Amino acid sequence: MSFVVGDILWFKEYTFTDTGESLAHFGLALLPETATRYQGSILCCVITSSESRFWTVPLDHANYSCFSRKSFACLNRKDLVSMRGLGSDPQPRGRLIKNDLDEVYKLLKKSLYCINDIASDRFMKGAIIRHWKKELGLIS
Repeated sequence: MSFVVGDILWFKEYTFTDTGESLAHFGLALLPETATRYQGSILCCVITSSESRFWTVPLDHANYSCFSRKSFACLNRKDLVSMRGLGSDPQPRGRLIKNDLDEVYKLLKKSLYCINDIASDRFMKGAIIRHWKKELGLIS
């Protein structure tokens, strides 16, 4: 399975990198498996129904059939999630619409330089920005 940035995935086991806790969650693909140095893992941010004051992008359930209520992409929670944890239903469950793709990219870029997490690595930052720019048509 190959995913691109902006895909919305359903994980029956989403493992949080910072705590090691595993829960069923939606995740937003930030970097495809083919671009990470970790085979079998995809860089995601968790999507939750709890709004946070900072580092979240609201995703209106009217635009996404996979959500039953307003959800939020939490860019302060980036995790390398094993693809073995993906749910058995067809994936991806959804894809960001253009406006949300733009909003996530703007906030993601800021978060890469302000939040010290797994994506703070220079390689990861460059790969993330390159893949998002390519997806948005800013580079070829």
